Amino acid sequence: MSMEQKFEQKKFYMHKISNLINVQKIVTIHYQALEKNYVFPGEQHDFWEINYADKENVFVGIDGKKLELKQGEILFIKPNQPHFVESGNKEPNLFIISFSCRSESMNFFADKKLSLPEKYRYLLQNIMSEAEDTFALPDFDPHLNELKLKDNPNLGGEQIIKNTLENLLIYLLRFSQNKRQTQEFFVSKIADSSELQDEIVRILNSKIYGKFQLSDLSNELHYGTTRLCTFFREKTGKSIYQTYLKLKLDEAKKLIRKNKSFAEISDLLCFDSISTFAFVFKKHVGMTPSEYRSSIK
Repeated sequence: MSMEQKFEQKKFYMHKISNLINVQKIVTIHYQALEKNYVFPGEQHDFWEINYADKENVFVGIDGKKLELKQGEILFIKPNQPHFVESGNKEPNLFIISFSCRSESMNFFADKKLSLPEKYRYLLQNIMSEAEDTFALPDFDPHLNELKLKDNPNLGGEQIIKNTLENLLIYLLRFSQNKRQTQEFFVSKIADSSELQDEIVRILNSKIYGKFQLSDLSNELHYGTTRLCTFFREKTGKSIYQTYLKLKLDEAKKLIRKNKSFAEISDLLCFDSISTFAFVFKKHVGMTPSEYRSSIK
């Protein structure tokens, strides 16, 4: 190639990223193992707070009303909302993170109490793990009002906490939106075949972390099981159960990439045993879970 040869100046267009959720600041991060009959009298502040019941149930009061936050549930406390915590006769573990976020999308979470889907709990684990390696967190300090960096904090730990929290909020928005659409969609049978096919796949997706019976599909879509099975095979060339298994295995691959243990993956995806999970994975993916984990590194 001649040194004098000129290269074409190609024009590129930059896509501006739209930020649905933008967390400006992290205020506090707590993990509290509460004693029986513990009472935190109450406070209010001009930023958001998330309470997640990690063990046992706990009582959280907002605006003077006491709510029972069950294990696995997450509660959003909006800015300037008075709130308090009581343990009752249990010894609950409570995860709390408070943060500043002025994004309009946060309005959805005002006064919301949600059951946190199992597949998103790793995000809270990531936040807690990064926080422990980034900040000097006390074992128990309900009056914590400032996060202080460790002498040698995790490189980029603050940014990972912010990004992970934003991911959690976006995933919860998606989950709630999809759930709402499902509830509103079926007033009567679907006439359009492409919509029916999409709805079957959507329902299968919603049951990845559980068990599935054709009767569940029939009850939700108001069609007979034989009709649904015949329709789906004609449209896709695969059975409903084949598609359901593929969705489970695709999810298993994602969990493997997140370094979940095979025992945990087997349990999360409701396989009968680890050996059953390994056998099915090898049969359909062409390699064992261990081989797959090594291959993607």
